[in-house]
Amino acid sequence: MVGRNAQLGIAALVVLAKSEGRMSAIDIAEASGLSAPSVSKVLSSLRAGKFINSIPGPGGGFVLSMPAEDISILSICNYFEMEAAMPSACAIKCGCSDLNPCKVCEALLQVESLREDTLEEMSIGQLIAA
Repeated sequence: MVGRNAQLGIAALVVLAKSEGRMSAIDIAEASGLSAPSVSKVLSSLRAGKFINSIPGPGGGFVLSMPAEDISILSICNYFEMEAAMPSACAIKCGCSDLNPCKVCEALLQVESLREDTLEEMSIGQLIAA
């Protein structure tokens, strides 16, 4: 599952990419239907993660730091969720290891691999084109 901060980040990036120009945090909040404080917080994180640039002063705002096609959904998820969603120890406590996983862990690793492959192939550019 994609976490809330990653979802907010994706939503803000989609709005920003559709605008093809500068947008203020308030404009992004209004266009996305999200609260201004949530958008301001996520924009700060997106700027720190180098997904967007901020332009100070009157007429300033936020712009994508790279083409929308180059921003993968996986990179956003990984940035906001530095810790893997998968637990490092087997949930059923069977004693398996990363080198010798049990059937449950093997299946979960396959699911996680498919998820990552899918999210890596998806970009902000594809989302705005859809």
